[in-house]
Amino acid sequence: MKLVGLVSGALAGCVVDVALFPLDTVKTRLQSGVTHSGPIFEGVYRGLWPALLASAPAAATFFGAYDVTKRIAGQNLELPEPITHLIAAGAGEVCGSAVRTPFEKLKQRLQAGMERTTLGALRSLVAREGVRGVFRGCSSLVVRELPFELIEFPLYEYLKSQWAKEQNAALSANQSALCGSIAGGIAAAVTTPLDVVKTRMLIDTSDQSATKNVLFYLRSVAEKEGVRGLFAGVLPRTIWISLGGFIFFGGYEYTKAYLLHSQALITEPTKERPIPETNTD
Repeated sequence: MKLVGLVSGALAGCVVDVALFPLDTVKTRLQSGVTHSGPIFEGVYRGLWPALLASAPAAATFFGAYDVTKRIAGQNLELPEPITHLIAAGAGEVCGSAVRTPFEKLKQRLQAGMERTTLGALRSLVAREGVRGVFRGCSSLVVRELPFELIEFPLYEYLKSQWAKEQNAALSANQSALCGSIAGGIAAAVTTPLDVVKTRMLIDTSDQSATKNVLFYLRSVAEKEGVRGLFAGVLPRTIWISLGGFIFFGGYEYTKAYLLHSQALITEPTKERPIPETNTD
């Protein structure tokens, strides 16, 4: 069952990445503060490979850390179940972000037009910032993702439960997907300032970047660019995550149902057929 969930999530995530990557690129360019030469929609799939390569290992790391933390916390701490899930999700996000940070750096620098190829971006990153610099900025991903998930998933579950009560029946995959889309869009809009900070932190190539933290970038954007700077890219981000939520949650449910159905067909025991009687008279 866990493997089915992991495969379903990975496949759904890849579909979302490919289908909506242009919106992510536009959002990144609006947030970066880097002057992009040429039309804003030019080369919108630049950076796709790092995003796809990060999906599986980051998801596997997240779920692995989540399961281990949930089991240890459940066995050793007498906490309410929602608190245990929150602690486990936090641990999973920290570990998953550590894996995703190098790929996210490459992706966003390619999207912003700072590099032309993935290999060139990797060489430039290691040469300029060293191995430690590859993982610098992980904190910005954690700071963005935790509030996002704290808003999205409880809201998603609430919308599903209210809709199910209203119609007095379980939701279809499309209805669940719509709940995911609404929850994701609201969470995306609210956490846009943290996404702007993450973008600025990951594409910063200055010599002082190692000494700057999340609060520095947040204060810098707020003072120099105001509310407009903090919410740069909010429209493409909200559309991207709303559509992504619909595709992801819908694709996840459909894929999971298909895999479980296929698994049931494979593992279902074959019924013995009665041997027809033969008349020997």
